[in-house]
Amino acid sequence: MKRILAVVTMMTIGACVPCFGQAQTAGLTKDTSPPPVKKLYEDDLRLPDDAAKLFLPDEAYLRWPLPPGEEAYANIDGLKMKQQIPDIVAISRKSRDDGNQFWGRIAGMPSDRMIQDWIAGQFKAIGLEQVRRQEIDMSPLWYPNSWEASLVVGDAVTPLKTTFPITDTVGTDNKTIEAPAVWLGLGTPADFKDRDVRGKAVILYSNPTPGGRDHLARWSGSMLRANKAGAAMVLIVMDIPGNVTTEPEAGAGTTAPTLTISMKEGTAIREAIEAGKDVTLRLRADIERKSGLKTANVWGVLPGTTDENILIMAHTDAMFEGALDNASGIVMLLQIARHYAALPKEQRRRTITFVTTPDHHHGASGIKWINQNMRDFLDKTALIVNCEHPSQTQTYRLGAGLMTSTETSARRWFVGGSETLRRIVLSSMKEFGVAVYARPEGRPGGELQHIYTRAPSFHVIDHIFYHSDADTVDLVPAWGIEAVARSYLKIIDTANKMEISELSAPKAAGAPSR
Repeated sequence: MKRILAVVTMMTIGACVPCFGQAQTAGLTKDTSPPPVKKLYEDDLRLPDDAAKLFLPDEAYLRWPLPPGEEAYANIDGLKMKQQIPDIVAISRKSRDDGNQFWGRIAGMPSDRMIQDWIAGQFKAIGLEQVRRQEIDMSPLWYPNSWEASLVVGDAVTPLKTTFPITDTVGTDNKTIEAPAVWLGLGTPADFKDRDVRGKAVILYSNPTPGGRDHLARWSGSMLRANKAGAAMVLIVMDIPGNVTTEPEAGAGTTAPTLTISMKEGTAIREAIEAGKDVTLRLRADIERKSGLKTANVWGVLPGTTDENILIMAHTDAMFEGALDNASGIVMLLQIARHYAALPKEQRRRTITFVTTPDHHHGASGIKWINQNMRDFLDKTALIVNCEHPSQTQTYRLGAGLMTSTETSARRWFVGGSETLRRIVLSSMKEFGVAVYARPEGRPGGELQHIYTRAPSFHVIDHIFYHSDADTVDLVPAWGIEAVARSYLKIIDTANKMEISELSAPKAAGAPSR
């Protein structure tokens, strides 16, 4: 009997469990070793080693045809949008090549200014008006300057190259610390029962749920459980087959340095422990809070025929290359701007304001400034449109490895406003082939969470590989960006035929006005 469970996203739900009959006996000794597993595929594929087998060209993906009657959106070309993603990714790579171990488009750093200047140039080339950088003060930025970790087995010292501090965790005051390694599995209370981990290097196993941002060890409590039990350091093995480096959030409250590590390197630690060897982990981490930094929103406007607004936004910062998160959203925003800039002002009922916001992964200073300081503008805003992570390859767990597909994955989604707006959003997504989760977010994640109560709003967000060095352009299907951009335009055009009162959610009795 063979049972195969294919798992959407990176969350492991089951495994292939073949049955091979009774254990063999040799004399009076029963062989209890596990039977060999018959693989369904030639290889258990991993990233980045098997990228050549897992990455597909855009022409291999399913493309949703333009529906009849929607020729107004024929100019939206996914390949043209995707061609700009490498320009954005190059800014992140320069950050890395300049020697930054914590690299990407990091708020307050030189790469942050580079992406802002690039976007301002794009806005001007498109023909937007009132293009400007609006400088904003940041709160102190958690910043790991450098770190290094090693696996010590007897006299052999092996550098661990995929460790990465979890946001807001503590460092080692730039001193090198050592601790004996203990494997605590999922880190449940049962795993900790009768285990003294004080002064130890605790290794935990965690499922990304989803992508590289959130994970089992955080929301199950095992990460903080190890910290509270007195661990000297905590390493979290992320369940993505291969040597992928991840940088999750939510390290606040940790009292010991807490880092992620790839499955490949985490497995090497576990196997050394299983072999009964003397296993020690060595760590140095220089982490600080940088004060006095500045970042900026970038604005551009297409005037309409009324003083009401449509606000279209995308965040600019990223860890690692950030092709999905959020270069894909930025290029989609730019294409929406080109579409409307090509129309006469008389065909734009409302002024369309475009803004890119920074600091999304830190303090959200850009979008919070808008929420706190633009009340009159938001009171006249008919729709807030968030462009964030529109397209990533649908990926499955297969055996002990990964398998990609020729489809763009389903997105999480949110609509804030009237039931009419909700129906418009869902029908447009369906018409243009944008797969979404069966249920919406209870409240929006992403950049929209900071402003959704101020006006009718919506977004979709894809999120299988983000906050990791697997977030590359190879896993961003062009047709997925195309489908979302077309559906967004249809939603905006439909909303522009409606009054703000028709788009807004009914107010509860006694609720303050917008």
